[in-house]
Amino acid sequence: MNLSFGTNLKKLRRQRDITQEELAGALGISVQSISRYETNAAYPDIEMLPVIAAYFGVSVDYLLGVSPKARESRRGEYMTRFQGAKGAEAKLEVLNEWRTEFPDDWEAVCNAVAVLGGLPAEKRGLSAMRGITKNALKRCTDTYWHDRLIFTYLDAETDERTALGFIREYGSELDLSKLNLMTRYYTGRDERKNRILCQYWHQAAVCKVIDFMTVYGYGGGVREAIEGCELALDFLKRLSHNPDITKPDMWLHEKLMALLRLSNNHLFFDEEEAAYRALDRAVTLIENAAALPNGTRVSYGSPKFDTLSAVTQKTASLYGKRESLYSCDGLAITMKYENLPFEDEEIPIAPPVFYPSDFRAIIAAPHWRNFVRHKDDPEYKKYAERVKKAADIAEPKNAEYILTCGAVQNPRGGRLCAVKTEDRENLGLLYILAEDRGGGFGEALRQFGESVGAFGITAAEPVVAVDCEGNPVPVPEEAKTLFAKV
Repeated sequence: MNLSFGTNLKKLRRQRDITQEELAGALGISVQSISRYETNAAYPDIEMLPVIAAYFGVSVDYLLGVSPKARESRRGEYMTRFQGAKGAEAKLEVLNEWRTEFPDDWEAVCNAVAVLGGLPAEKRGLSAMRGITKNALKRCTDTYWHDRLIFTYLDAETDERTALGFIREYGSELDLSKLNLMTRYYTGRDERKNRILCQYWHQAAVCKVIDFMTVYGYGGGVREAIEGCELALDFLKRLSHNPDITKPDMWLHEKLMALLRLSNNHLFFDEEEAAYRALDRAVTLIENAAALPNGTRVSYGSPKFDTLSAVTQKTASLYGKRESLYSCDGLAITMKYENLPFEDEEIPIAPPVFYPSDFRAIIAAPHWRNFVRHKDDPEYKKYAERVKKAADIAEPKNAEYILTCGAVQNPRGGRLCAVKTEDRENLGLLYILAEDRGGGFGEALRQFGESVGAFGITAAEPVVAVDCEGNPVPVPEEAKTLFAKV
Protein backbone atom coordinates (compact mmCIF):
# COMPACT_ATOMS: atom_id res chain seq x y z
CA MET A 1 0.00 0.00 0.00
CA ASN A 2 1.33 3.42 -0.91
CA LEU A 3 2.45 5.38 2.17
CA SER A 4 0.77 8.56 0.89
CA PHE A 5 -2.64 6.94 1.38
CA GLY A 6 -3.06 8.21 4.94
CA THR A 7 -1.97 11.72 4.02
CA ASN A 8 -4.34 11.83 1.05
CA LEU A 9 -7.24 10.51 3.12
CA LYS A 10 -6.71 13.15 5.80
CA LYS A 11 -6.44 15.88 3.14
CA LEU A 12 -9.66 14.79 1.43
CA ARG A 13 -11.51 14.59 4.75
CA ARG A 14 -10.43 18.09 5.74
CA GLN A 15 -11.32 19.46 2.30
CA ARG A 16 -14.79 18.01 2.83
CA ASP A 17 -14.75 19.63 6.32
CA ILE A 18 -15.92 16.52 8.15
CA THR A 19 -14.69 14.80 11.30
CA GLN A 20 -13.28 11.32 11.56
CA GLU A 21 -16.53 10.30 13.29
CA GLU A 22 -18.61 11.62 10.37
CA LEU A 23 -16.44 9.86 7.80
CA ALA A 24 -16.55 6.62 9.78
CA GLY A 25 -20.35 6.81 9.92
CA ALA A 26 -20.62 7.45 6.18
CA LEU A 27 -18.38 4.49 5.38
CA GLY A 28 -19.85 2.16 8.00
CA ILE A 29 -16.58 1.52 9.80
CA SER A 30 -15.14 2.45 13.19
CA VAL A 31 -13.54 5.80 14.11
CA GLN A 32 -10.48 3.84 15.22
CA SER A 33 -10.10 2.46 11.70
CA ILE A 34 -10.15 5.97 10.19
CA SER A 35 -7.56 7.12 12.71
CA ARG A 36 -5.29 4.19 11.93
CA TYR A 37 -5.69 4.76 8.18
CA GLU A 38 -4.69 8.42 8.45
CA THR A 39 -1.56 7.59 10.46
CA ASN A 40 -0.62 4.71 8.12
CA ALA A 41 -0.85 2.33 11.07
CA ALA A 42 -3.33 0.20 9.09
CA TYR A 43 -4.78 0.03 5.60
CA PRO A 44 -8.28 -0.80 4.35
CA ASP A 45 -9.22 -4.09 2.73
CA ILE A 46 -9.06 -4.27 -1.05
CA GLU A 47 -12.87 -3.95 -1.30
CA MET A 48 -12.94 -0.81 0.88
CA LEU A 49 -10.55 1.28 -1.22
CA PRO A 50 -13.02 1.88 -4.10
CA VAL A 51 -15.73 2.71 -1.56
CA ILE A 52 -13.56 5.41 0.03
CA ALA A 53 -12.51 6.73 -3.40
CA ALA A 54 -16.16 6.88 -4.56
CA TYR A 55 -17.19 8.76 -1.41
CA PHE A 56 -14.72 11.54 -2.16
CA GLY A 57 -15.26 11.40 -5.94
CA VAL A 58 -11.65 10.51 -6.75
CA SER A 59 -9.94 7.51 -8.33
CA VAL A 60 -8.26 4.81 -6.29
CA ASP A 61 -4.97 5.82 -7.91
CA TYR A 62 -5.43 9.38 -6.65
CA LEU A 63 -6.25 8.07 -3.18
CA LEU A 64 -3.06 6.01 -3.15
CA GLY A 65 -0.96 8.77 -4.67
CA VAL A 66 -0.12 6.78 -7.80
CA SER A 67 0.62 8.81 -10.94
CA PRO A 68 -0.53 7.47 -14.34
CA LYS A 69 3.11 7.05 -15.34
CA ALA A 70 3.95 5.10 -12.20
CA ARG A 71 0.83 2.98 -12.59
CA GLU A 72 1.77 1.95 -16.13
CA SER A 73 5.29 1.10 -14.98
CA ARG A 74 4.04 -0.98 -12.05
CA ARG A 75 1.42 -2.71 -14.24
CA GLY A 76 4.19 -3.65 -16.64
CA GLU A 77 6.18 -5.17 -13.80
CA TYR A 78 3.19 -7.15 -12.57
CA MET A 79 2.38 -8.34 -16.10
CA THR A 80 5.96 -9.54 -16.60
CA ARG A 81 5.92 -11.41 -13.30
CA PHE A 82 2.47 -12.88 -13.97
CA GLN A 83 3.29 -14.13 -17.44
CA GLY A 84 6.61 -15.54 -16.27
CA ALA A 85 5.26 -17.25 -13.13
CA LYS A 86 5.36 -21.05 -13.26
CA GLY A 87 2.15 -22.73 -12.20
CA ALA A 88 -1.27 -21.47 -11.17
CA GLU A 89 -0.42 -20.88 -7.51
CA ALA A 90 2.61 -18.74 -8.36
CA LYS A 91 0.50 -16.75 -10.82
CA LEU A 92 -2.20 -16.27 -8.18
CA GLU A 93 0.34 -14.90 -5.72
CA VAL A 94 1.38 -12.23 -8.23
CA LEU A 95 -2.26 -11.41 -9.03
CA ASN A 96 -3.13 -10.98 -5.36
CA GLU A 97 -0.31 -8.44 -4.98
CA TRP A 98 -1.43 -6.74 -8.18
CA ARG A 99 -5.06 -6.46 -7.04
CA THR A 100 -4.04 -5.22 -3.61
CA GLU A 101 -2.08 -2.35 -5.13
CA PHE A 102 -4.60 -1.66 -7.92
CA PRO A 103 -8.01 -2.94 -6.78
CA ASP A 104 -9.77 -1.44 -9.80
CA ASP A 105 -7.44 -2.99 -12.36
CA TRP A 106 -10.00 -5.25 -14.00
CA GLU A 107 -7.48 -7.15 -16.06
CA ALA A 108 -5.86 -8.36 -12.84
CA VAL A 109 -9.28 -9.25 -11.41
CA CYS A 110 -10.27 -11.22 -14.53
CA ASN A 111 -6.98 -13.08 -14.51
CA ALA A 112 -7.43 -13.91 -10.81
CA VAL A 113 -10.90 -15.36 -11.46
CA ALA A 114 -9.59 -17.41 -14.40
CA VAL A 115 -6.60 -18.75 -12.44
CA LEU A 116 -8.73 -19.63 -9.40
CA GLY A 117 -11.13 -21.52 -11.63
CA GLY A 118 -8.26 -23.43 -13.20
CA LEU A 119 -6.77 -24.70 -9.92
CA PRO A 120 -7.10 -28.41 -9.09
CA ALA A 121 -10.47 -29.27 -7.51
CA GLU A 122 -9.05 -29.56 -4.00
CA LYS A 123 -7.45 -26.08 -4.20
CA ARG A 124 -9.93 -24.25 -6.40
CA GLY A 125 -11.34 -21.86 -3.81
CA LEU A 126 -14.72 -21.40 -5.47
CA SER A 127 -16.03 -19.19 -2.67
CA ALA A 128 -13.09 -16.80 -3.14
CA MET A 129 -13.62 -16.78 -6.91
CA ARG A 130 -17.34 -16.02 -6.50
CA GLY A 131 -16.64 -13.30 -3.95
CA ILE A 132 -14.02 -11.58 -6.12
CA THR A 133 -16.38 -11.64 -9.11
CA LYS A 134 -19.43 -10.24 -7.30
CA ASN A 135 -17.45 -7.52 -5.51
CA ALA A 136 -15.88 -6.48 -8.81
CA LEU A 137 -19.22 -6.41 -10.64
CA LYS A 138 -20.60 -4.04 -8.01
CA ARG A 139 -17.74 -1.59 -8.65
CA CYS A 140 -16.87 -2.03 -12.33
CA THR A 141 -18.43 0.63 -14.56
CA ASP A 142 -16.39 -0.29 -17.64
CA THR A 143 -18.83 -2.23 -19.84
CA TYR A 144 -16.08 -4.20 -21.60
CA TRP A 145 -14.55 -5.48 -18.37
CA HIS A 146 -17.96 -5.91 -16.72
CA ASP A 147 -18.96 -8.35 -19.47
CA ARG A 148 -15.52 -9.97 -19.52
CA LEU A 149 -15.82 -10.63 -15.77
CA ILE A 150 -19.17 -12.35 -16.30
CA PHE A 151 -17.80 -14.55 -19.11
CA THR A 152 -14.62 -15.36 -17.19
CA TYR A 153 -16.58 -16.34 -14.09
CA LEU A 154 -18.97 -18.58 -16.01
CA ASP A 155 -16.03 -20.31 -17.73
CA ALA A 156 -14.58 -21.06 -14.29
CA GLU A 157 -17.73 -21.95 -12.33
CA THR A 158 -18.13 -25.72 -11.85
CA ASP A 159 -21.44 -25.87 -9.98
CA GLU A 160 -24.42 -25.73 -12.36
CA ARG A 161 -26.96 -24.46 -9.81
CA THR A 162 -24.64 -21.66 -8.73
CA ALA A 163 -23.93 -20.72 -12.34
CA LEU A 164 -27.65 -20.59 -13.20
CA GLY A 165 -28.32 -18.44 -10.13
CA PHE A 166 -25.55 -16.09 -11.24
CA ILE A 167 -27.05 -15.87 -14.72
CA ARG A 168 -30.48 -15.07 -13.27
CA GLU A 169 -28.92 -12.26 -11.20
CA TYR A 170 -26.73 -10.69 -13.87
CA GLY A 171 -28.37 -11.71 -17.14
CA SER A 172 -31.26 -10.08 -18.96
CA GLU A 173 -34.26 -11.40 -20.85
CA LEU A 174 -33.62 -8.78 -23.53
CA ASP A 175 -30.45 -7.65 -25.25
CA LEU A 176 -29.81 -4.26 -23.67
CA SER A 177 -26.38 -3.72 -25.25
CA LYS A 178 -25.44 -0.23 -26.35
CA LEU A 179 -25.52 -1.37 -29.98
CA ASN A 180 -29.06 -2.73 -29.74
CA LEU A 181 -30.38 0.29 -27.86
CA MET A 182 -28.79 2.76 -30.29
CA THR A 183 -30.19 0.83 -33.26
CA ARG A 184 -33.64 0.97 -31.70
CA TYR A 185 -33.32 4.69 -30.93
CA TYR A 186 -32.35 5.68 -34.49
CA THR A 187 -35.16 3.64 -36.09
CA GLY A 188 -37.44 6.23 -37.67
CA ARG A 189 -35.20 9.11 -36.52
CA ASP A 190 -31.97 8.91 -38.54
CA GLU A 191 -31.99 6.49 -41.48
CA ARG A 192 -28.24 6.68 -42.11
CA LYS A 193 -27.21 5.93 -38.53
CA ASN A 194 -29.80 3.19 -38.25
CA ARG A 195 -28.57 1.61 -41.49
CA ILE A 196 -24.94 1.58 -40.34
CA LEU A 197 -25.82 0.02 -37.01
CA CYS A 198 -28.06 -2.60 -38.62
CA GLN A 199 -25.35 -3.53 -41.12
CA TYR A 200 -22.80 -3.90 -38.35
CA TRP A 201 -25.26 -5.94 -36.30
CA HIS A 202 -25.93 -8.37 -39.14
CA GLN A 203 -22.29 -8.53 -40.21
CA ALA A 204 -21.46 -9.76 -36.70
CA ALA A 205 -24.24 -12.36 -37.02
CA VAL A 206 -22.80 -13.58 -40.35
CA CYS A 207 -19.38 -13.98 -38.70
CA LYS A 208 -20.94 -16.14 -35.98
CA VAL A 209 -22.65 -18.34 -38.57
CA ILE A 210 -19.36 -18.79 -40.47
CA ASP A 211 -17.60 -19.71 -37.24
CA PHE A 212 -20.34 -22.26 -36.48
CA MET A 213 -20.03 -23.76 -39.97
CA THR A 214 -16.26 -24.22 -39.80
CA VAL A 215 -15.67 -25.42 -36.23
CA TYR A 216 -15.47 -29.12 -35.54
CA GLY A 217 -17.40 -30.06 -32.42
CA TYR A 218 -20.89 -28.61 -32.88
CA GLY A 219 -22.22 -31.89 -34.26
CA GLY A 220 -21.05 -34.26 -36.97
CA GLY A 221 -17.52 -35.44 -37.54
CA VAL A 222 -14.38 -34.13 -39.16
CA ARG A 223 -15.75 -34.83 -42.65
CA GLU A 224 -18.73 -32.61 -41.88
CA ALA A 225 -16.34 -29.92 -40.63
CA ILE A 226 -14.41 -30.08 -43.92
CA GLU A 227 -17.68 -29.69 -45.80
CA GLY A 228 -18.58 -26.72 -43.57
CA CYS A 229 -15.24 -25.01 -44.26
CA GLU A 230 -15.62 -25.44 -48.02
CA LEU A 231 -19.19 -24.16 -47.85
CA ALA A 232 -18.10 -21.13 -45.81
CA LEU A 233 -15.30 -20.29 -48.25
CA ASP A 234 -17.67 -20.52 -51.21
CA PHE A 235 -20.16 -18.31 -49.36
CA LEU A 236 -17.44 -15.72 -48.57
CA LYS A 237 -16.37 -15.61 -52.21
CA ARG A 238 -19.93 -14.88 -53.27
CA LEU A 239 -20.67 -12.46 -50.45
CA SER A 240 -17.50 -10.43 -51.03
CA HIS A 241 -17.91 -10.53 -54.84
CA ASN A 242 -14.29 -11.66 -54.91
CA PRO A 243 -13.37 -15.08 -56.37
CA ASP A 244 -9.75 -14.72 -55.16
CA ILE A 245 -9.80 -15.96 -51.58
CA THR A 246 -6.21 -14.74 -51.03
CA LYS A 247 -7.12 -11.08 -51.55
CA PRO A 248 -7.50 -9.34 -48.16
CA ASP A 249 -10.75 -7.57 -47.40
CA MET A 250 -12.99 -7.03 -44.37
CA TRP A 251 -13.69 -10.80 -44.24
CA LEU A 252 -9.97 -11.42 -43.66
CA HIS A 253 -10.29 -13.14 -40.27
CA GLU A 254 -13.19 -15.35 -41.36
CA LYS A 255 -11.37 -16.43 -44.54
CA LEU A 256 -8.22 -17.31 -42.63
CA MET A 257 -9.99 -19.31 -39.95
CA ALA A 258 -11.94 -21.27 -42.57
CA LEU A 259 -8.76 -22.03 -44.57
CA LEU A 260 -6.73 -23.05 -41.52
CA ARG A 261 -9.51 -25.23 -40.14
CA LEU A 262 -9.90 -26.83 -43.57
CA SER A 263 -6.16 -27.59 -43.68
CA ASN A 264 -6.08 -28.90 -40.12
CA ASN A 265 -9.09 -31.15 -40.74
CA HIS A 266 -7.62 -32.61 -43.94
CA LEU A 267 -4.44 -33.42 -41.99
CA PHE A 268 -6.62 -35.39 -39.56
CA PHE A 269 -6.97 -37.90 -42.41
CA ASP A 270 -3.35 -37.31 -43.59
CA GLU A 271 -4.73 -35.83 -46.81
CA GLU A 272 -1.64 -33.73 -47.28
CA GLU A 273 -2.23 -32.49 -50.82
CA ALA A 274 -5.61 -30.93 -49.97
CA ALA A 275 -4.32 -29.73 -46.59
CA TYR A 276 -1.29 -27.93 -48.00
CA ARG A 277 -3.35 -26.42 -50.80
CA ALA A 278 -5.56 -24.76 -48.17
CA LEU A 279 -2.54 -23.84 -46.04
CA ASP A 280 -0.82 -22.25 -49.04
CA ARG A 281 -3.86 -20.03 -49.64
CA ALA A 282 -3.99 -19.10 -45.94
CA VAL A 283 -0.31 -18.11 -45.82
CA THR A 284 -0.63 -16.18 -49.09
CA LEU A 285 -3.57 -14.28 -47.60
CA ILE A 286 -1.50 -13.43 -44.49
CA GLU A 287 1.39 -12.27 -46.69
CA ASN A 288 -0.92 -10.08 -48.76
CA ALA A 289 -2.55 -8.59 -45.66
CA ALA A 290 0.76 -7.84 -43.95
CA ALA A 291 1.96 -6.09 -47.11
CA LEU A 292 -1.04 -3.75 -47.39
CA PRO A 293 0.13 -0.11 -47.42
CA ASN A 294 -1.35 2.16 -44.77
CA GLY A 295 -4.47 3.89 -46.01
CA THR A 296 -5.58 1.00 -48.22
CA ARG A 297 -9.35 1.03 -48.59
CA VAL A 298 -11.00 -2.32 -47.83
CA SER A 299 -14.65 -3.33 -47.76
CA TYR A 300 -16.99 -6.28 -47.28
CA GLY A 301 -17.66 -6.23 -51.01
CA SER A 302 -21.42 -6.56 -50.67
CA PRO A 303 -24.14 -3.91 -50.92
CA LYS A 304 -25.52 -5.48 -47.75
CA PHE A 305 -22.59 -3.94 -45.87
CA ASP A 306 -21.78 -0.93 -48.04
CA THR A 307 -21.62 1.56 -45.14
CA LEU A 308 -18.77 -0.34 -43.44
CA SER A 309 -15.78 0.32 -45.68
CA ALA A 310 -12.50 0.99 -43.88
CA VAL A 311 -8.90 2.08 -44.31
CA THR A 312 -5.93 0.16 -42.97
CA GLN A 313 -3.47 1.39 -40.35
CA LYS A 314 -0.53 -0.79 -39.36
CA THR A 315 0.96 -0.60 -35.87
CA ALA A 316 2.49 -2.80 -33.18
CA SER A 317 0.65 -5.25 -30.95
CA LEU A 318 1.94 -4.33 -27.49
CA TYR A 319 1.60 -6.88 -24.69
CA GLY A 320 3.75 -5.10 -22.13
CA LYS A 321 4.72 -1.51 -21.38
CA ARG A 322 7.10 -0.32 -18.72
CA GLU A 323 8.91 2.91 -18.11
CA SER A 324 11.88 2.01 -20.31
CA LEU A 325 10.85 -1.20 -22.07
CA TYR A 326 8.08 -2.10 -24.51
CA SER A 327 7.21 -5.67 -25.45
CA CYS A 328 5.68 -6.38 -28.88
CA ASP A 329 4.52 -9.76 -30.15
CA GLY A 330 3.47 -8.80 -33.65
CA LEU A 331 1.93 -6.45 -36.13
CA ALA A 332 -1.59 -5.14 -35.71
CA ILE A 333 -3.56 -3.93 -38.71
CA THR A 334 -6.55 -1.82 -37.71
CA MET A 335 -9.31 -1.48 -40.26
CA LYS A 336 -10.74 1.86 -39.25
CA TYR A 337 -14.27 2.47 -40.47
CA GLU A 338 -14.71 5.49 -42.76
CA ASN A 339 -17.09 8.39 -42.28
CA LEU A 340 -19.15 7.05 -39.41
CA PRO A 341 -21.64 9.73 -38.30
CA PHE A 342 -20.92 9.25 -34.60
CA GLU A 343 -18.65 10.95 -32.11
CA ASP A 344 -15.76 8.67 -31.10
CA GLU A 345 -17.03 8.24 -27.55
CA GLU A 346 -20.49 7.31 -28.85
CA ILE A 347 -19.48 4.57 -31.28
CA PRO A 348 -20.48 1.09 -30.13
CA ILE A 349 -18.68 -0.30 -33.18
CA ALA A 350 -15.13 -1.44 -32.54
CA PRO A 351 -12.96 -1.35 -35.68
CA PRO A 352 -11.74 -4.81 -36.72
CA VAL A 353 -8.09 -5.46 -35.89
CA PHE A 354 -6.10 -8.13 -37.70
CA TYR A 355 -3.22 -9.64 -35.74
CA PRO A 356 -0.91 -11.56 -38.10
CA SER A 357 1.03 -12.80 -35.06
CA ASP A 358 -2.00 -14.83 -33.90
CA PHE A 359 -1.97 -16.82 -37.13
CA ARG A 360 1.82 -17.04 -37.09
CA ALA A 361 1.53 -18.79 -33.73
CA ILE A 362 -1.18 -21.20 -34.99
CA ILE A 363 0.98 -22.27 -37.93
CA ALA A 364 4.57 -21.83 -36.81
CA ALA A 365 4.44 -22.74 -33.10
CA PRO A 366 2.30 -24.78 -33.95
CA HIS A 367 -0.76 -24.95 -31.69
CA TRP A 368 -3.36 -27.11 -33.45
CA ARG A 369 -3.25 -30.88 -33.02
CA ASN A 370 -2.90 -31.96 -36.64
CA PHE A 371 -0.45 -29.16 -37.41
CA VAL A 372 1.66 -30.44 -34.51
CA ARG A 373 1.65 -33.95 -36.00
CA HIS A 374 3.02 -32.64 -39.31
CA LYS A 375 5.32 -29.89 -38.05
CA ASP A 376 8.48 -31.79 -39.02
CA ASP A 377 7.29 -32.42 -42.58
CA PRO A 378 9.56 -30.38 -44.91
CA GLU A 379 6.51 -29.20 -46.85
CA TYR A 380 4.83 -27.97 -43.66
CA LYS A 381 8.05 -26.25 -42.55
CA LYS A 382 8.02 -24.28 -45.78
CA TYR A 383 4.70 -22.67 -44.84
CA ALA A 384 5.80 -22.11 -41.25
CA GLU A 385 8.85 -20.18 -42.45
CA ARG A 386 6.78 -18.14 -44.88
CA VAL A 387 4.29 -17.04 -42.24
CA LYS A 388 7.06 -16.18 -39.78
CA LYS A 389 8.75 -14.01 -42.38
CA ALA A 390 5.50 -12.23 -43.26
CA ALA A 391 4.02 -11.78 -39.80
CA ASP A 392 7.02 -11.78 -37.46
CA ILE A 393 7.48 -8.35 -35.93
CA ALA A 394 11.11 -9.22 -35.31
CA GLU A 395 11.82 -9.18 -39.05
CA PRO A 396 14.12 -6.15 -39.58
CA LYS A 397 11.72 -4.48 -42.06
CA ASN A 398 8.84 -4.76 -39.59
CA ALA A 399 10.96 -3.66 -36.62
CA GLU A 400 12.17 -0.58 -38.52
CA TYR A 401 8.62 0.26 -39.56
CA ILE A 402 7.39 0.12 -35.97
CA LEU A 403 10.12 2.48 -34.76
CA THR A 404 10.00 4.95 -37.63
CA CYS A 405 6.20 5.21 -37.93
CA GLY A 406 5.85 6.38 -34.32
CA ALA A 407 3.81 3.37 -33.20
CA VAL A 408 5.88 3.33 -30.01
CA GLN A 409 6.29 6.67 -28.30
CA ASN A 410 9.49 7.46 -26.40
CA PRO A 411 8.61 9.45 -23.27
CA ARG A 412 12.24 9.53 -22.18
CA GLY A 413 13.39 11.67 -25.09
CA GLY A 414 16.35 9.57 -26.23
CA ARG A 415 16.96 6.85 -28.77
CA LEU A 416 14.91 3.68 -29.20
CA CYS A 417 16.51 0.32 -29.92
CA ALA A 418 14.56 -2.70 -31.21
CA VAL A 419 15.79 -6.10 -30.06
CA LYS A 420 14.85 -9.30 -31.88
CA THR A 421 14.38 -12.29 -29.56
CA GLU A 422 13.34 -15.89 -29.78
CA ASP A 423 11.41 -17.81 -27.14
CA ARG A 424 10.98 -21.51 -26.38
CA GLU A 425 8.60 -21.88 -29.34
CA ASN A 426 11.15 -20.32 -31.69
CA LEU A 427 8.87 -17.38 -32.39
CA GLY A 428 10.22 -13.89 -32.83
CA LEU A 429 9.30 -11.17 -30.36
CA LEU A 430 10.40 -7.57 -30.24
CA TYR A 431 11.58 -5.63 -27.21
CA ILE A 432 11.99 -1.90 -27.61
CA LEU A 433 14.41 -0.19 -25.26
CA ALA A 434 13.99 3.50 -24.44
CA GLU A 435 17.11 5.48 -23.65
CA ASP A 436 17.36 7.98 -20.84
CA ARG A 437 18.36 11.24 -22.46
CA GLY A 438 22.11 11.34 -22.06
CA GLY A 439 22.02 8.38 -19.69
CA GLY A 440 22.18 5.38 -21.99
CA PHE A 441 20.01 2.27 -21.91
CA GLY A 442 20.89 1.14 -18.39
CA GLU A 443 17.37 0.93 -16.94
CA ALA A 444 15.92 -0.57 -20.13
CA LEU A 445 18.63 -3.23 -20.18
CA ARG A 446 17.96 -4.06 -16.53
CA GLN A 447 14.24 -4.47 -17.23
CA PHE A 448 14.99 -6.63 -20.25
CA GLY A 449 17.21 -8.86 -18.09
CA GLU A 450 14.19 -9.59 -15.90
CA SER A 451 12.26 -10.75 -18.96
CA VAL A 452 14.94 -13.13 -20.25
CA GLY A 453 14.26 -15.82 -17.67
CA ALA A 454 10.57 -15.10 -17.23
CA PHE A 455 9.71 -15.61 -20.90
CA GLY A 456 12.25 -18.26 -21.83
CA ILE A 457 14.18 -16.01 -24.21
CA THR A 458 16.87 -18.14 -25.83
CA ALA A 459 18.44 -15.59 -28.18
CA ALA A 460 18.52 -11.82 -28.52
CA GLU A 461 19.94 -9.52 -31.15
CA PRO A 462 19.58 -5.75 -31.66
CA VAL A 463 18.29 -5.13 -35.17
CA VAL A 464 17.58 -1.41 -35.57
CA ALA A 465 17.69 1.86 -33.63
CA VAL A 466 16.27 5.34 -34.19
CA ASP A 467 17.00 8.74 -32.72
CA CYS A 468 14.49 10.87 -30.83
CA GLU A 469 13.06 12.11 -34.16
CA GLY A 470 12.52 8.61 -35.57
CA ASN A 471 15.50 8.60 -37.95
CA PRO A 472 17.48 5.32 -38.21
CA VAL A 473 20.86 5.38 -36.43
CA PRO A 474 23.53 2.73 -35.76
CA VAL A 475 22.67 0.21 -33.06
CA PRO A 476 24.36 1.35 -29.81
CA GLU A 477 27.40 -0.67 -28.73
CA GLU A 478 25.92 -0.76 -25.23
CA ALA A 479 23.08 -2.96 -26.47
CA LYS A 480 25.30 -5.18 -28.62
CA THR A 481 27.56 -6.02 -25.70
CA LEU A 482 24.78 -7.09 -23.36
CA PHE A 483 22.84 -9.18 -25.82
CA ALA A 484 25.88 -11.11 -26.85
CA LYS A 485 25.66 -12.69 -23.38
CA VAL A 486 22.07 -13.92 -23.60
